[in-house]
Amino acid sequence: MKRIAIIGAGQLGSRHLQGIAQSTFNISIEVVEPFDSSREIAQQRYKEMPDNDYVKEILFLETIDALSGSLDLVIVATGADARSKVVKELLASKQVDNLVLEKVLFQSVEEYAEIEMLLEKTNTKCWVNHPRRMYPFYQKIKNELQEATQISYSMQGGAWGLGCNALHFIDHLAFLADSENLRLNPEYLDQKIYDSKRKGFIEFNGLLVGGIDDHTFSLHANANGAPTILTIVSDTVSYKINESSGEIETAKADENWAWRKSQEKVVYYQSELSQILLEEIFIKKNVSLPTYAQAKALHIPFLNILLDKIEEITGKREKICPIT
Repeated sequence: MKRIAIIGAGQLGSRHLQGIAQSTFNISIEVVEPFDSSREIAQQRYKEMPDNDYVKEILFLETIDALSGSLDLVIVATGADARSKVVKELLASKQVDNLVLEKVLFQSVEEYAEIEMLLEKTNTKCWVNHPRRMYPFYQKIKNELQEATQISYSMQGGAWGLGCNALHFIDHLAFLADSENLRLNPEYLDQKIYDSKRKGFIEFNGLLVGGIDDHTFSLHANANGAPTILTIVSDTVSYKINESSGEIETAKADENWAWRKSQEKVVYYQSELSQILLEEIFIKKNVSLPTYAQAKALHIPFLNILLDKIEEITGKREKICPIT
């Protein structure tokens, strides 16, 4: 039996719980959530799932200290402001074989090295939850782009949260390109720091451009609402993707670049993915998510350009970038 823990049972953590509750092999689940209201939501969402005889036990706990001493997998679904502290407390007192962390990993550059050293010291395998790598549609696109020499990647729309979500798209291109050799140009970001929808955090809007090896990207977020469209262009195949509606347009060089429309499932909810993640870690031994090292190579440059932008706007050099 595999012993699995989730730390942080808010909106995302409770969806991880729903996914894990669909396990196809014997598991025990431990959920750590200090806030009564979030713990109640998680309990309710677990009850919404069909009974599963493979779930041998489920415990709802208030502290990390209450967790079992040895855990096969821990998912940390707290906010970025608490994540480093949580991981340090967890690995200081528990034996953890596998760890999955949400993004943005941390809010300061120093924390990346601290956690990396701790992972090495405890021999803990770690991945970061950039789930587009797990979507079957994007795995198919990656295969179709194998012969492409250059990819141009563009995400544009309104109010999608560039500060908190741009790394998902940067990682997506890294996945398609098989590289983390990132360069960034933040000069076209708005000269304004926005309030996030989440209290205590900030947001950015405007245009962020950059590249990974020979591949380029542009990420544009308006401050106001507008439809979001993802465009992927290469010398062999191109796509226009509306993730929310599943409307796809595809043109291929070997079909004379004639556009054809299709309707496909693109986005998967976390409650649909977490059970697949269990199988990848414990059965297939081949995890789709980026490793900690792969994610770190993208997160640190991104965090640095946001800290630079904060200094440019405020005149103060901060060590903490309050995104999540």
